[in-house]
Amino acid sequence: MSLSKSGYLTLFVGIILLVVSIFFTSGLNLTAWMILFIVSLILCTVGIIMLIIHLMRQIKEDKARKLQ
Repeated sequence: MSLSKSGYLTLFVGIILLVVSIFFTSGLNLTAWMILFIVSLILCTVGIIMLIIHLMRQIKEDKARKLQ
């Protein structure tokens, strides 16, 4: 079983932005930091949801294949 590459990519970009927003944004004002942090959290959440949905679909396909 392989999971979707777009889910991994979205999760990876979200994690990179999250690390950047935590460790490398000392010069940004609060508004810019908050926007970067929220966008990174949203991307991480979307990536995880995409991976879970793809995994559920694969499990359903495997069950249907085993019943045949």
